[in-house]
Amino acid sequence: MKLIGIVGTNAQESYNRMLLQFMQKHFKHKAEIEILELTDVPMFNESDDQSNSDIIQHFNNKIIEADGVIIATPEHNHSIPSALKSILEWLSFNLHPFDGKPVMIVGASYDVQGSSRAQLHLRQILDAPGVNATVMPGYEFLLGQAHHAFDEQGNIKSERTIDFLESCFWRFLRFTQVANLLNVPEEITYEPGQYCVTAPGHNGDLPMVVTLSMDRIESIDIDTEGESEGIADVVFKRIPSQILEGQTLNVDILSGASVTSNGVIDGVAKAIKMAGANPDVLRKRPKAPSAVDTSDAQYTTDVVVVGAGGAGLSAAASILQEGKKVIVVEKFPAIGGNTVRTGGPMNAANPQWQNTFDAIAGESHTLQEISAIDESTIDSEYLDDFKELKQQITNYLAENTGKTGYLFDSALLHRIQTYLGGKRTDQSGNIIYGQYDLVKILTDEALESVKWLEDVGVEFDKHDVTMPVGALWRRGHKPLKSEGYAYVSALQKYVEDHGGVIITDTAVKELIVEDGHVSGVIGTGLNGKKITVKANAVILASGGFGANTKMLKEYNTYWTEIDDDIKTSNSPAITGDGIILGQSVGADLVGMGFSQMMPVSDPDTGALFSGLQVPPQNFIMVNKQGKRFVNEYGSRDKLTQAAIDNGGLFYLIADEQIKKTAYNTSQEKIDKQIAAGTLFCANTLEELAEKLAMDPTVFKQTIADYNTYVDAGHDPEFGKDVFDLKVEIPPFYATPRKPAVHHTMGGLRIDTQTHVLDSKGQKISGLYAAGEVAGGIHAGNRLGGNSLTDIFTFGRIAGKTASHDINLRKDSNHGSNK
Repeated sequence: MKLIGIVGTNAQESYNRMLLQFMQKHFKHKAEIEILELTDVPMFNESDDQSNSDIIQHFNNKIIEADGVIIATPEHNHSIPSALKSILEWLSFNLHPFDGKPVMIVGASYDVQGSSRAQLHLRQILDAPGVNATVMPGYEFLLGQAHHAFDEQGNIKSERTIDFLESCFWRFLRFTQVANLLNVPEEITYEPGQYCVTAPGHNGDLPMVVTLSMDRIESIDIDTEGESEGIADVVFKRIPSQILEGQTLNVDILSGASVTSNGVIDGVAKAIKMAGANPDVLRKRPKAPSAVDTSDAQYTTDVVVVGAGGAGLSAAASILQEGKKVIVVEKFPAIGGNTVRTGGPMNAANPQWQNTFDAIAGESHTLQEISAIDESTIDSEYLDDFKELKQQITNYLAENTGKTGYLFDSALLHRIQTYLGGKRTDQSGNIIYGQYDLVKILTDEALESVKWLEDVGVEFDKHDVTMPVGALWRRGHKPLKSEGYAYVSALQKYVEDHGGVIITDTAVKELIVEDGHVSGVIGTGLNGKKITVKANAVILASGGFGANTKMLKEYNTYWTEIDDDIKTSNSPAITGDGIILGQSVGADLVGMGFSQMMPVSDPDTGALFSGLQVPPQNFIMVNKQGKRFVNEYGSRDKLTQAAIDNGGLFYLIADEQIKKTAYNTSQEKIDKQIAAGTLFCANTLEELAEKLAMDPTVFKQTIADYNTYVDAGHDPEFGKDVFDLKVEIPPFYATPRKPAVHHTMGGLRIDTQTHVLDSKGQKISGLYAAGEVAGGIHAGNRLGGNSLTDIFTFGRIAGKTASHDINLRKDSNHGSNK
């Protein structure tokens, strides 16, 4: 019989090591005992998974191969030592070699009682779910006063002690034989047929059909019609694929989609149970071979793009259009980054289209306010543009005097609003505003980006010009369906159809630099395998750092405080990786102290798409006392600060007509949220106020006052001057909202062609950046809808620039060779 002995301490001298060494010698004719040391085992750290390191894999494989395990534990403060605790945590985190494994507990201690309390603690750990060892009951061997127990040859001196140890060990050998019979894989048979169950989706439960033959799961079909949520879409493909490949339910859940992942696994388990079999048998089977593959991989391409969000996919598509090869490396299981989490509208001035829409109440007043700004307050780079814009506004107002008029817009208005909207002063009095040449490209090239996306395959709703929260103007081009995922799905299809390669589940850890030129990346893929991509250029498009609270707090210079537990609307993948990579090769940073909060986020999750998310002209924000507290048409940071000043939590009020303008929901989702208590609904304002614990009289007066402001087109309380609908048709709704981190304006310093610059303003050869990883455009505050314009515009430019630079270097090299 082959046994493993684990020394439960990393101390250089240990009586528990001596005990195992004695057992190894004394019982060598009955069993082979191999002793494993904890010396090189790292401290357990969930955020730095070492499951695939050599030492953890060594323990994992030895335990799997062994018939049983003996653990010798000392006692430290009535418990097991931290080193032993760490190895047990590593071997129950992503690896589970103890599951069903027979274990004998022994221990030596100075105390007369031996390590009884530590052994009890160890037994509880080994019995716990996730470890699930089969621990031999009773017959605990406790070696007390261990410092007197051994002779000079390391033998136990007391014959009575040896006799008891022998009785415990003989029993463990028999126990191991019996326990391992239970570990023999069970044959499983199903009642053949198709079994209908459900899987949880973003928009409700989805029908799932599991087809079983007598001894196999033959297929898993999930009806995902209407379900295009990026990360969930990956779940519906990967989880069933691994279940079928391994004929197992021992499948890892996907990061960021635990509910959906578990839902699919549980749905298949339910089908198996319906077919008369025990799903626990499949849960104990090994994982699919592809899920445990640890072989390293190396690739070669023209350009490697880090990040598969909107900026990265745009760069990749642009590279392919330039006739170059591209590989996109994404650390998340699903592509899309923050782009799949957006509402969809992207800003681009298109007067020819916008002029076909009527102006709405208050828009001319907004133009008058802009025109009245003192020119001495405008920074010199923007002054000529501002003067030209004033003339455009004057002409428009004169043309539309005394009538409703059409919706005005121009690239100049977009530029000046981006500049003014981003101009901010930090806590130390430092003023920041968008770099003129970058903002000019953003606003001049925005419409071209819309047309380019249409060519790639994105369909836009031409019947509606919209405005996301904090955008300041109606110039939003909204995809016809699927919100932000419309961009991602179209770009993914284009990239893959044209030969681009997308590698997911791979976090880039290092830039390869050769002779001063950035020439590839090294990353860590699934199961810890090393992924190397050699390339002629690297484009960083990995997003900002909105999901990295430590980094937010470290750089913050704008907000008075950022809570440790602040929520974020960002993907969990958005942790500043690209910024750190850029710094590793000398990149300069700009505007890092400014982060943006999304004022209308879910209080519990930070997500945007719960409740009713409507255009800002239909926002009615009330605090917990039922009173309005801000101009709802204001910028995001002003709305956020007002919310914070009012206690954080507030409500968006809507009626049946305003509900119809929501662009993030369906009636099924609304009904579910009402049932769950995350969205409130009532047939009267009084009833709604009671549900929100407000004074009905105060709340009714607030709504009545607001309705008069809509009629007048002006709000004397807070200055809101753009309106659409009143609150008057039941039922009435209240969506709880609270600010959450949404965007980081700072990042790598770039030039107009997206070259990453060092602290001296020099280009870093071979390195480019686009999207939220780059700074300098939005300065202190980003307008709603400008992020999509940014990522698609500068993503396209990055792809073109990198491709052109490759050609130039090739031409230069050929010239040198000649």
